Amino acid sequence: MNKEILIICESMYHGNTKKLAAAMARKLNCRLLNCEEASSENIEDYKIIGLGSGIYFTAHHPKLLEAAGKMNNGQKAFIFSTHGSPFLGKYHNSLKTILDKQGIPVIGEFSSRGYDCTGPYIIVGGGNKGKPNENDEMKAARFVNRILPQYCKGTDTVHNGHNVEIRYNECIGCNKCYAVCPMKVFEIKDKKPIIKNEADCTHCSLCINNCPEQAISIHHSLKEAIAIAKRHARRTSL
Repeated sequence: MNKEILIICESMYHGNTKKLAAAMARKLNCRLLNCEEASSENIEDYKIIGLGSGIYFTAHHPKLLEAAGKMNNGQKAFIFSTHGSPFLGKYHNSLKTILDKQGIPVIGEFSSRGYDCTGPYIIVGGGNKGKPNENDEMKAARFVNRILPQYCKGTDTVHNGHNVEIRYNECIGCNKCYAVCPMKVFEIKDKKPIIKNEADCTHCSLCINNCPEQAISIHHSLKEAIAIAKRHARRTSL
């Protein structure tokens, strides 16, 4: 687990921004916390902090702005967001102003459209449906790889499953992956999860999103994704 980078993300409604944050955290192999969790941490101990949330009206979430105010001028930051408007505009400016006053350089910015069911979008059942998608998550991972290549790990090799990987040097045995998996892909052995029924995995990413140490990875090519969809096409229920 990377001890020099921390990602703080406040994702309120649909988990849009958390999808991007999780993709970045997996690539950087670092911790991902919400603002409440980060408030009990010594965030000044980290060299680099990623700050992200949805855009509410024209700025990041107030709790994220508050968290940014606790950083010191020996640190660096990168910023990310999801937004409903087709254009980003100047939505990052409020956060950048706080960081600038504290002498904290912003080493990169990333944003993606996210599902929005507020304001005029109510009439049509929401805008940007399905966003951010898997392609946006891949872009988020490439973003951190571009700005912080020295911290990024490769994700092409799977050691203990063809598509599902558990990094046991990082796994703490909390077994949350076992508890949330609807397809019973994992079983517990010696107090840690092992991959038992990989063929049943639908690549839903619940295990990834609930792993506090980002110790799980799931990989598939486009061809494999199609095969997975075909394999589960005849299912009628869990």
